[in-house]
Amino acid sequence: MTGEMSVLGREGDVKIIWNSDNVDEVEHARRAFDDLTKKGFSAFAVKRDGEAGGRLAKFDPGEEKMILVPALKGG
Repeated sequence: MTGEMSVLGREGDVKIIWNSDNVDEVEHARRAFDDLTKKGFSAFAVKRDGEAGGRLAKFDPGEEKMILVPALKGG
């Protein structure tokens, strides 16, 4: 199964894609997820048909699609 993580940030929409059977790709995606969530990004699961899957507290390589968004700053 292929997973996809979309990271919304200053650089635009950056995609990280992994094959759940490839240990190196999964580990790369996990490190990226952990680094971003430590920086304050929020992660959400999304089904391929666009249906919301809920907020993610930890990386799950079995998710079809994830969207990570930076923390919103008020002012």
